[in-house]
Amino acid sequence: MRRMASRWGLFAALFVVAAHAASPEPKTEPKPEPKKTAPKLITVGPAVTQTVFALGAGDRVVGVDDSSAALPEASKVRTVGYQRALSAEGVLSLGAGLLLGSAEAGPPAVLEQLKQAGMRVETFANEPTVEAARSRIQLIAERLGTAEQGRALVARLDEDLARAAGRVASVKGTKPPRILAVYARGAGAMMVAGSGTVADTLIRLSGAVNAAAGMQGYKPLSAEAVVAAAPDFVLLPAGSVATVGGAEGLAKQPGLSQVKGWRLVTVEDVDFMGLGPGLGRAVGRLQDGVGPAAKGGGK
Repeated sequence: MRRMASRWGLFAALFVVAAHAASPEPKTEPKPEPKKTAPKLITVGPAVTQTVFALGAGDRVVGVDDSSAALPEASKVRTVGYQRALSAEGVLSLGAGLLLGSAEAGPPAVLEQLKQAGMRVETFANEPTVEAARSRIQLIAERLGTAEQGRALVARLDEDLARAAGRVASVKGTKPPRILAVYARGAGAMMVAGSGTVADTLIRLSGAVNAAAGMQGYKPLSAEAVVAAAPDFVLLPAGSVATVGGAEGLAKQPGLSQVKGWRLVTVEDVDFMGLGPGLGRAVGRLQDGVGPAAKGGGK
């Protein structure tokens, strides 16, 4: 009897083993790859910052330089100081993995410190030309992985510039207005924008003449130079108007007090300092300003 029971026990054990071997192993779904988080950004230089926001990456920006803070979309972002005098500690404290800046970003020793700390640092040429503006937009778009948006942004820029060029062609044969571009940090610290500046490019694209084209870069405003320039319009960054006391304050400045009939026009601060995606719109604004609706300033 015990022998019979032992046999049945052996058969039962073999049956269980066979059944277990025949049953398929439960399938395990592969775990999804962890989603890569795009690195936080710091942008330095108004044209660079304007481009990053226009490409839809503004939500990644955790720090901008002082001049970029003039952009409405960047006004609530923390600032990291003047673009030529960055602090490694201040930049690194924001936890960004990538800094995108204009060629003016620095000093070089600080940029090297940032790289040694593990931050990627990319800088872009800031020549005041349309070609450089297009190239910078495309390069930044590639770095951000938004090449398609970059192409669309360049296309819109070209449309705006074509519209401005059409306005210039429509008044061909008439005497172009003379514009004196003034960069003002305060009533006593004014510089005139000559050739090779952002303001010079804006003026030429608008179909006007830079009244200070005979000088290169930025030079201190002098009474003799202003009188010789004989401007029809004075161009200021919009943020500087209150600083100088408006058109009335400008009219009291040496030289401008001696030139009669000039009028005040403005563009946004960021468009005065760099050629970004808003270049075409800035040219259009300048063209509007030199029309009949321009605000009076000279006597």
